[in-house]
Amino acid sequence: MLSPSRGPERLVRLGQWLIALLFAYFLIQVGGSLIADLPLLSRRPPQERLLDTARVGQLERQLKPLQQRRDQLQGEIERLSERQQLAGQATAREQTSFDNWRAARSATEQVQQNPEVIARARQLDGLLQQEQQLRAQRSRLEADLQQAQSELAAPQQQLEQLRNQARQRAELLAFGIRLLFVGPVLALALWQFRRYRGSDQWPFVWGFLLFGLFAFFVELVPYLPSFGAYIRYGVGALLTLVVGRSLIRWLNAYLLRKQQEQAAPQQQRQRQIRYEKALQALGRHQCPSCERSLPRQEGALPNYCMHCGLQLQRHCGGCGSQHLACFPYCPSCGLAVEVGEPGGAAAEVVPSP
Repeated sequence: MLSPSRGPERLVRLGQWLIALLFAYFLIQVGGSLIADLPLLSRRPPQERLLDTARVGQLERQLKPLQQRRDQLQGEIERLSERQQLAGQATAREQTSFDNWRAARSATEQVQQNPEVIARARQLDGLLQQEQQLRAQRSRLEADLQQAQSELAAPQQQLEQLRNQARQRAELLAFGIRLLFVGPVLALALWQFRRYRGSDQWPFVWGFLLFGLFAFFVELVPYLPSFGAYIRYGVGALLTLVVGRSLIRWLNAYLLRKQQEQAAPQQQRQRQIRYEKALQALGRHQCPSCERSLPRQEGALPNYCMHCGLQLQRHCGGCGSQHLACFPYCPSCGLAVEVGEPGGAAAEVVPSP
């Protein structure tokens, strides 16, 4: 591929990009130091200052006796569970002992032991009855606990809503404060890039744009309110709309420009093509005018573009050798292409100094 740039020119371009990156880096460091030294920017606003303290105090006073009642019921249920567990164990032991004793009595068939059978059976029934009473008492306490928890639900939900609202206000306030600083920086960077990106000061324009983008995506985007999914998606939709409309306008303008170029005479079209652009396009096997792909014919280019009819190669009027039509001088004999010569409109396309 032919390169239209000279060696020193490429080094200067590389140096300019390095300057742009260094300029952006130092601006980012200055901005970071400024944010670190300003508490208003470096710390989120405290949520306690944004709470409705009167309403919060009222809800907390309403919750306190209910929470005490709930804790009391939970303690009683725990103690009753321990008693129920011990009663169950005692009943199981008595049942096992009674079964063993009754088996021994059946073997000896001693009639005088009948009163003991009745007494032990009554004792076992008493243990079972006690266990049932404990179970019923626990059921009543669990019902009371469920009632207490249901009474707690409404004020707890209201209190949580107040705290969520305070957190949302704090996030929105932090986002707004940073937007006041980052927004103008980004707007200025975009305005400068749009207006001065083609000037000889473009490294500083690009550096300031990189600084603005860093400030937006690193210093502002993380502070987008977490509750505001609509804000995140709204910002995304707005950016998509702006970028999409810009792309559509650019594509329509590009297609219109190409139609106008292809409708112009051959010599006028060749005069409008920059030398560097022609070399780069032909090096990629593309037409410099319509930018469509050209077929590869054993590494050579066709004489004319089959898409728009632009002349791509010509014969030198001095030595007769064939070369690219965009060359202002013949690479074989060095003869300059004259303006009136067929295919010689490229003589007006002077290489950049």
